[in-house]
Amino acid sequence: MTTPLCPAELIFLSGADAVAFAHAQFTSDIAALPTGAWQWSTWLDPQGRARAFFAVLRVEPERLLLWLPLGGATAMRDALARFVLRAKVQVEAASDWTLHALEPGDMALPAADAVVTHMGGYAFLQPGEPARIAWLAHVEGAAANPDELVRWRRADIAARLPLLAPELAGEFVAQALDLERLDAIRFDKGCYPGQEIVARLHFRGGNKRHPHRVRVDGAPPACATPIVDGDGSGVGRILYATTGANAGTSEALAVLIDESGERTLRTEEGTFIHCFNS
Repeated sequence: MTTPLCPAELIFLSGADAVAFAHAQFTSDIAALPTGAWQWSTWLDPQGRARAFFAVLRVEPERLLLWLPLGGATAMRDALARFVLRAKVQVEAASDWTLHALEPGDMALPAADAVVTHMGGYAFLQPGEPARIAWLAHVEGAAANPDELVRWRRADIAARLPLLAPELAGEFVAQALDLERLDAIRFDKGCYPGQEIVARLHFRGGNKRHPHRVRVDGAPPACATPIVDGDGSGVGRILYATTGANAGTSEALAVLIDESGERTLRTEEGTFIHCFNS
């Protein structure tokens, strides 16, 4: 069964220099990405803070698809285009595609890093149990299923995927999003924006923030909602949230100052947030 979840915001990089251009701009090892494979990546600003978090699919030898799960493709396209200069690469945004969830019975499970051409779109695995197959496709009239999207987002949260909404662009250093765990950043490749700063943090330490799963009393808080401790001191922000499995609660992923054990925090409006160590 194929279930439409939500619009998919994409950027296509095409041309003889597309791979080299992406490799020089993004944090993952794009040059080593085979055709028909995918990986997580980010685009940093010169201060080492994440402008966007996305999946990179190498759908053809000279064509890359970037999928931004929480949107922002047009703004990123416009910002990237300023760096093209004389490179042989076209940067195009698309917002008329849809993210679908495929059941394992719809097709054979792809390998963990494989992209499979499927009915005019591209299918690939997403982290989580049971197995999740994401299918990006241009399907006219696809009506999103909000209940299934809630379940999908819960799985994203359980997998601690640091999906980044446009409102949070430039807020977090790469290490605060735990990119190394997802192999979305490399410190042994050539230079890219912010590379010197994130390499210094990696080798010398100093980052004390990471993504944490949290349970929220009440409705899902908006992305970028500040989180405070009992003294009212800021300790983090919500990345994204969705309706919880239990009535009257929500689930969210938040970037928080690291502390051991379970703790109870709150939003500035007083909504309680229960943080778990995982």
